[in-house]
Amino acid sequence: MARRRGARPDAYTFDLDVDGVAPDDAEDGAAAPVVRATRSAGPRSPLLIDLDPDDVDDGLDEPPPPSGAGAEPLTWRRALGRARDALRGRRLVVAVVVVAAVLAVMVVDTVGDRGRLAALRAAPGGVLDLSAEPREVWRVEAEGSVPGGLMAVAGGLVVAQHRDALFGLDVETGERRWRVGLPPGASSCGPGMQVWSGGAETDTADRIVCVTATLSDGGASEGDMVRRSTVTVIAADGTVEGTREVEGSPAELYPGGDGSLVSVEWVGDASPVDPRVADDVVAGTADAGDIADGYDLRVRVEDAVTGERRWQQTVPFDGTVDPSLCVRWSDDGTTSGVDLRGGVQTVVTDRLLWLGGCGIDAWFTPDGARLDRSADPGTFEGFSVESLTGGGYVVRTDADALRADSPTATDRILRDDGSEVREVRGRYLVPLSTDGGGDGVHLARRGEATVATSDDGTELWRTDVRSTTVLVRTAQVAVVVDEGRRVYGVDLGTGDVLWVRPDLVDGLDAMGAYGPRFVDAAFTDGRLAAFVVPDYARGDVVHWVALDATSGRQLWQVELGGDGWGVQLAVAGRLVRRSPTEIVGLG
Repeated sequence: MARRRGARPDAYTFDLDVDGVAPDDAEDGAAAPVVRATRSAGPRSPLLIDLDPDDVDDGLDEPPPPSGAGAEPLTWRRALGRARDALRGRRLVVAVVVVAAVLAVMVVDTVGDRGRLAALRAAPGGVLDLSAEPREVWRVEAEGSVPGGLMAVAGGLVVAQHRDALFGLDVETGERRWRVGLPPGASSCGPGMQVWSGGAETDTADRIVCVTATLSDGGASEGDMVRRSTVTVIAADGTVEGTREVEGSPAELYPGGDGSLVSVEWVGDASPVDPRVADDVVAGTADAGDIADGYDLRVRVEDAVTGERRWQQTVPFDGTVDPSLCVRWSDDGTTSGVDLRGGVQTVVTDRLLWLGGCGIDAWFTPDGARLDRSADPGTFEGFSVESLTGGGYVVRTDADALRADSPTATDRILRDDGSEVREVRGRYLVPLSTDGGGDGVHLARRGEATVATSDDGTELWRTDVRSTTVLVRTAQVAVVVDEGRRVYGVDLGTGDVLWVRPDLVDGLDAMGAYGPRFVDAAFTDGRLAAFVVPDYARGDVVHWVALDATSGRQLWQVELGGDGWGVQLAVAGRLVRRSPTEIVGLG
């Protein structure tokens, strides 16, 4: 984003045997063995998904036929049979009571398990099962062409854009569920990945909006091509909800959240700027206010299908925003002056809209409430905004206090409508991954300590651990990392340090990581905490390491390669790797 100046629930468990010895049987204090999953016999090649098959079928895949209305679930039949055998020869009333008890336990367990799995699918970094090391299950191939945007949508699909089509792929198998053709031309679809929270996440959306540059009625001249666009809205099941032509080029139109279209326009007047300021910006000698005047940005959000306006605001020029956003660049990578109406940058999810440009740095809710400023547009109050899993937002309010131990660091917690809940002293720590639990405990780095507070800000406990990042938060444990790259397991209820691992990256190449950010991504299934550590010496290799979140015991470790730079994501409870040249499903 633009830089500014100036009570625990029941947990499920599982054991991994190490040469016939369960983890709990290991001697106290003994070095924990690394469990490497045994590879089963047979080919392990991934399923290759070709997005350009010769026999393209645009129809939806038919779902499997449903079971008959009279079909009896196998689990119920077995439970009834076992109960009947056990009770044979006893009085009927006793049998009925025992059978009812067995079924009641089964129902409770099933409901609880379904709730846990649903929470994991919805949680950031939540994965259904991390008991074994990940392996490649399927991979998108498209004749060497680069797959496009990646999104998670309702129904557990990965949506890949390739050429003039959008594909819905089953996140578990990679199988194509639907294909939707887009108008010929360059298309941009969203919502997609977000990366500002320190990790990469996908946005879950019920509708996808695509903006395609199309020819105007005037003909095929170059000037006509850039002034009209076609907007297409696709539901999660691949149904096209509507299309329409819109005045404006894709440089002015952006896919919005919740089936909306975002349009931007520079307005107002501005004074000329000395073009040599661009050289000062690149040299790092430009100061806030060197570009003192610029244009305002009008933003309009409308229904993508009907064009009905949802809200509109004008963002005033702000001379304290990073001046590098005003620099015009030549094709050879050199500066060519200042552009006060240059390209606008956006990040759009179903819960946030960020706009950045020359003198522009603005955060909005889906309903148009400004999050980084109060009602007074001249008062700056936010540097960056992040949506919280349980609802609401955290606003980073001090651009010059990025260090978590800064005495001036102060964040704000906001509600969904943008109103303030409370101020947080210190740096509020948002976990990279959760299992959907532990929402009632909030962690912040305050000076030399990590402090836990309740929803109303009451301090619950503090520890001397100098946390910089919360990698994983379960219902019971927070897994944090400090400035020395030591990883801790902290009891979420008491603040007690359960374990510490100063050796997590020993032998792994993390030389290119900055400070404690040696972890690219983190995931959890409620019991395990899995981390992805990049190998900067080998470029396209990443190390996966999994620990028991409660004990810190290392359970498995594996290296995975990829085609160049990539990010690891949790999509509907499954692991996916996205790079510029491939989309890979991990099982």
